[in-house]
Order: sequence, then structure tokens, then C-alpha cells
Amino acid sequence: MDMQNFTSAATELSRTICTRLSRTRLGVGRLAAKLALVAALFIGAMPGHGSAQSLNIAAVVNDDVISIFDLSQRIGLIITFSNLPNTPETQQRIAPDVLRRLIVEKLHLQEAERLEIEVSEDDIANAIRNMEKKSDIPPNGMEAFLKSRGLDIYPLEQQFRAEQAWVRVVGNLFRRLVTISEQEVEDVLDAERAKAGKPQYLTAEIFLAFDEKPASEVQQVANRIHEQIAAGASWPQMAQNFSEAATAAQSGDMGWNTAADLGPDIGPVVAQLQPGQITPPLTTEDGVHIVLLRDQRTARGFEKGAADVTVGLHQLHVAIPPGSDPLTVSEITARTKSLAEGAANCESFSGLGESQGSELSGYLGEFSLDKLNPQFRSMVEALQPNQISQPLRTDNGVIVLMVCSRSTAEGGDPIAEAREKIRLQLLNERLSRMARQHEDKLRREAFIDIRL
Repeated sequence: MDMQNFTSAATELSRTICTRLSRTRLGVGRLAAKLALVAALFIGAMPGHGSAQSLNIAAVVNDDVISIFDLSQRIGLIITFSNLPNTPETQQRIAPDVLRRLIVEKLHLQEAERLEIEVSEDDIANAIRNMEKKSDIPPNGMEAFLKSRGLDIYPLEQQFRAEQAWVRVVGNLFRRLVTISEQEVEDVLDAERAKAGKPQYLTAEIFLAFDEKPASEVQQVANRIHEQIAAGASWPQMAQNFSEAATAAQSGDMGWNTAADLGPDIGPVVAQLQPGQITPPLTTEDGVHIVLLRDQRTARGFEKGAADVTVGLHQLHVAIPPGSDPLTVSEITARTKSLAEGAANCESFSGLGESQGSELSGYLGEFSLDKLNPQFRSMVEALQPNQISQPLRTDNGVIVLMVCSRSTAEGGDPIAEAREKIRLQLLNERLSRMARQHEDKLRREAFIDIRL
């Protein structure tokens, strides 16, 4: 066999082995090492080839191999979906960052294997279908699309597998440890209400954590990413492939924030941008951020106008005998309030009306806030479902109102929706911190040998 044919055969064998290794189930570490050794023995026979080159191995992560073929395929995927120029210079520039990401994915998959967590083929297929929609690729056309560009679909499948496996690892290990109290949610809700009338910025982020990496190294990576985006690279793809924040899966989307929310290192810089512009790499205590300003507005808060809100009201009425002295009136009012505070919901509130109230007690119906008389409106406009008003003295007794429902023209309760969104945000922030700490632990304990 001549040298050209020998080299071609060796490269093809390495590619085949690495592809088959990748497509084998997670528990293939030892098999991977054995097959890599076979490749080494075969390719290492070529004269004049150094060991790293002849092995065609980019990195070893514990028992798993990342081949140069794996690396080149992932680089090709990123260039294809990120609008980067497909040049040797681009490939060389992004290769270190891509390899770093592949190493992290190996650690994620190995941890999933340890915890016996698997991702189904249906989950992977759904992720690919979503990407087809975002990329204007016909349904079930991803494999043909990639093949036309000399790429295999498997590296993309493996990327989605690692992403989804890690989400499940984090949930498995830490979800039960995180609780979000009602007071924490209310504190954030109060802070959001206070933002009404202030400028807000719709932002997205790419975040690179320092962890235990040298700060200079992280800053160099951030500079490269910034240069690529400035040159026309796709923000969503760069965020999904390189950001280490919990927002990476959502293309870095951070939602609406004030400058104060973004912090003293980022907020003032974002406030100077126009929509569509990005910040330079900004160094904070935890790492380096690149932030995209997508849009800006003046915050309205969560509250809707009175005409937009409909409330369902239930009334507890307790009669006060005519001619009662002030002490009796005070005692009946206090007792009525105490009774109402013992009701957990409208069902139990209704029971109180039947057993303790007058015939005027009962469900009043649904009303738009702007249609209520000013006195009733002031009693209930700030209340949420199952909350009660302060007692109101009337000509023949005392009443307490409970809000049984609260909705807007769109059909939902904006405050309830805001609470749920805040709860989810706080949960994700805490899980993200725990995930970064655990990933750092895996990296410290791993055997990682970079051959390039």
C-alpha cells in the first residue's frame, strides 16, 4: 500500500471508530479506550507521524475520547448555523472554544451515565425539529441539509443529548434542595412594582465563568466571541454554543431588566446602547459578560388598568341590631373580621356566610373594577384571589368582601402569572449556581488530556 492510500485508509478507520464510539450508548468508556488503542496501533505504524497526530485524538476525558473528527464536525456545525465565514482562519480561531465545550459535554454525559439518566431518541428528534423550524429547514430535512455541507447529523444529536442530560442531572441532584418562599416572591414582586415608569431593557447575554480558569484565558475567549459576533456571527447560535449561563438554552434571553437589575458593571453600559448593539466584554466578579440590547421601553409594572380587571366577589354580612352602642358595634366588627380571616378560600367563606352571617351574605358576581362604586373598589382593587378586605360598616351591619377570582381581558391574572414567573426565575438562578459548582467539581476531579 502506498503512503497516500495508507494515510487515507488510516484516516477513514479513525473516523469510523470515533463515529461508532460516539454512537455507542453512554457506558462505553472502556470500549472507547480499547478501540482508540486499535486505531493508535494501526495509524501509529505510519512513518514520520507524531503520536498525537497519528492517534487523531483531540482530547481524552476520563475514559472517553474526543477525536479530531468530532472537533471538525462541531466546528462545521457552528460555522454553518452561526453565519461565520467558512475559512481556515475562522476554524482555527474557534477551535479552542469548541474543544472546551466538547470536553464539558463529555463530563455532563459521564455524570448522566453515573446517575443512570438517559435521554430518549424522541427527545432528540423533538430538539432537531425545533431547530429545523428556527433555521427555516423543511421538516425532517436536517440530515440532508447537513449532508449537503459535508456534515453528519450525529454531532448535532450528541450536542442535544448532552444538553438535555445535564438538565436532568441538575434536577436530579439539586431540585429537591431548592425551595422558594412566598416572601421571596413577594419581595421581588414589590421591587418590580417599584420599577413602573423607569426605563427597561430587553437583553440577552453570553456569560463565561471564571470558575478556576485563569481570568486572562476567559477574557481571551470572550474577546474572540465578541469579534465573531461583530463580524456577523449569529447571536443565538453563539450563545447556545458558548455561554455558560442558565439562559444559554434560550439564546441568552434575560427578559426585561432595568439598569439597576443588570448591576453596576453592566447596567450603565447597556443604558448607552441602541437596540441591536452589543457591549464589549465586561468583566465582573464571576466572569465575563457580553450583552445584546434587543429592545427598550418604559416599565408599566404588573398592574392593569381598572377597566381591564374583572373580580369575582363574595360578601359576608353580619347584622348589627338598630340602636347598638359603639362598644357593641366594635365587638361585632372585630368578630366579623376574625371570622373572615379564618376562611382559606371562597368555599369556606361561603360556609361562614351561611352559618354566621345574615341573608345578605353570598356571592355577588363578577365586576369590572371600574364599574364598582369607589368605596368597594378601594376595598378590593389590590386583593388577589382568596384574600379578604377590611370590614366596612353599613347602615344595618358590617361586611367583609373576599375576592374569589381576578382576571384580565386576556383571561389571566397578571399578578399570579408574575408570581409564577418570578418563582421560576429564582429557582433557575439557584439551580444554575449549583450546576456551575458541580460542573467545576467534575472538571477538577476528571482526567483531561488535551492533545492539540
